[in-house]
Order: sequence, then structure tokens, then C-alpha cells
Amino acid sequence: MPRVAVVGSGPGGLAAALRLRERARGSLEVTLFERKSAPEYLPGTIPVLLGASTPERWRVPLSLQGLEVVNGEVEEVFGDGVRVGGKTHEADAVIAAPGLALDLGSVPRRPNVHALWDTEGARAAARAVRDFRGGTVAVVVSSLPYRCPPAPYAMAMELSVHYGGDTWVALTTPEEVPLAAVGGGVPEFLRASCAAAGVGLLTGFEPDLDSLGKGPLTSNSGAVIVHDLALVVPPHGRSPLLAGLPGQGPLVQVSPDFESAEPGLFVVGDAAMVPLPRAADAAATGGRIAADAVLRRLGLVDGQETHLPEPECYVGHGGGRYSRISLRYPDGLPPRGSAEVDIEGPSESLAAGFEKSFDRWRRLREG
Repeated sequence: MPRVAVVGSGPGGLAAALRLRERARGSLEVTLFERKSAPEYLPGTIPVLLGASTPERWRVPLSLQGLEVVNGEVEEVFGDGVRVGGKTHEADAVIAAPGLALDLGSVPRRPNVHALWDTEGARAAARAVRDFRGGTVAVVVSSLPYRCPPAPYAMAMELSVHYGGDTWVALTTPEEVPLAAVGGGVPEFLRASCAAAGVGLLTGFEPDLDSLGKGPLTSNSGAVIVHDLALVVPPHGRSPLLAGLPGQGPLVQVSPDFESAEPGLFVVGDAAMVPLPRAADAAATGGRIAADAVLRRLGLVDGQETHLPEPECYVGHGGGRYSRISLRYPDGLPPRGSAEVDIEGPSESLAAGFEKSFDRWRRLREG
């Protein structure tokens, strides 16, 4: 029986594994390799940072019928297998979704400087956020690309409303225009939302992270922010599993079927160099496309289905209000088609949508 290895249970890896299970119907062995026994829902990072929940609330053990799950740190991936704990697991194809690697070491360690972009990092910073008694908070996007592009804007707005008038929150981003690649009114919406929440938005700000270890935050252009607390989205680098593959920076060049330069090795999710936002459903679409390509190559299915992502993101504005940014691609993926963007809110009613998105994420990992 043919064997396929899937690395990572994020949106891309999980979608690939479930698609293989659905279409192969018992004619394929699928093994999912996941470092953690209970993966986490990354949008839970901001509630943890604000002290509204703990990381455990956003973790769900994998329980997938018809799929073998192997927990452990994957050391290498190839087109014909993976290596875990010094043992090679052979496969007829490998779909890798390791995500982007957080370079936490590039952010200086100081009591008032915290690098975070997951729930554990948020837990470590939550005490500093709780004990902060007024001044300036800098939310710093260190470099591009990074996962979940609207999230720093949500973090800054949530913090500004949380602290009230005694604190000024400044958000810095290297982009000259916020989320310019999304378009559709999103840059203007984020600018207006930050202004309404009292957040100072500094665009085109490329931070000199070393300056955080000495005092005020400075940009490469010489701009300075005197801060009392800095919350840093650390640089996102390429996963060591994908080192050596051609691409650009942390991103790996892939074919329209998401196959890398190494035959049989497919790369999906945030690490794939595609003109789509680093959002969950975009990653899941890549996983389904790669799974179909593997099944066709193995002669298990005929024909080719069209998969179009429908990413949506809930953005917290503080005070229990959320907005929802949704993208659709009715004319196909870029560059042939472009996204239609819909913006709803902010409103308190959309908070239920945020919870429902987590429920959907949890159910996928329990069935």
C-alpha cells in the first residue's frame, strides 16, 4: 500500500492529511508527524497576553480516525521519507507544513522587552502586561513576512482599550501601507481603527532590534520610540527542515501543485511562496491541492478539482468588539484572479464568530 507522510498539524498539514484520508478511502497509509501532542490555536495568543485565558484553553489533543499520528521532533524531510529520532520513515511522497520558525534569539532579553507570537510567549509576557502602570507600550513588527498579518493591529488596539488614557500604544510595521497586499479597503480600515482606539501607527518603521537591549527603540532610518514596555513580533525565518530549497528568504519556491524543487516533497502553509495571505484557510487550500496532486501521482484518483481559499480573520478592537475581514477568489487564484474583500464590524456580535472559528478548529482535530 502506498504511504504518504504529512509533517505538521497546522491548517495546511491537517487539511492535507484529511484530504488524503477522504479521497484514498483505505487505499493509502497516511502518517501525520506532529511535534506536540496537543497543538495550539494561535489566535488565542492575544487573550492569553491580556490575562483572559491560559494557553491550555487553546490546545486540543489530536484524535484522528484512520490516520496514524506520530509525536516527535522531525529532524529531516526528503521526497521519499522523514527522519524522526534518528529513524527514517519511508514514504512515496511527503507533504511538509512546518510553518515559519520564530527567531526569538534576535530580540534582546530585558525585563521590559518580550518577544512573542504564540500562546507560551504570551503567557511569559502576560505578567508584564498585567503589572504595567502607565506609559508607552510599543508593539513592534520586526520584519516581513509573519503569520497572521492583522494580529499585531488587534494586539495594539486591545492593549490601548485595556489600559485606557494612562497609556499610549504605538504600533510599528516595516510596511509603508498596512496590509497593502490585501487591498480592498483593508489598509484604510486598519488605519482608521487604530486611530479610533488611540493607537499610534508608525509605518515604514524597520526596527533596529539591538537598540532594545540598550534603551529606546530606533529604526534603521533614525526614528526613535521611548517605550516603557515593548512587545515584539520576532523575525520569522525558514524552518530548518526546508533549508537548501530554492526560494526567497523564509519562503520556499513551489509549483502550482505545491511541489518543491525536490521531487516528491510538497511544501504547504506559511512556508510556501505563494501570493496568498498567511491565513488558515489559505494554508488549508494549499494542503488540499498538494494532497490531490499526490493522489493523482499515485494513480488513486483521476481528474483535478479546483480549490479556492476563503480566508477570514477576526480582529479584536478592544472592549469585546471584533471585526471580520473575509477574502474570496471567484475568478481563481492570483495572478489570474484577485481577491474580493469584505469587512464587517467592529461589533460585539462578532465576538461569537471568533469563538465559533475556534470550535471549528477544535472539531477538525477531534474527528
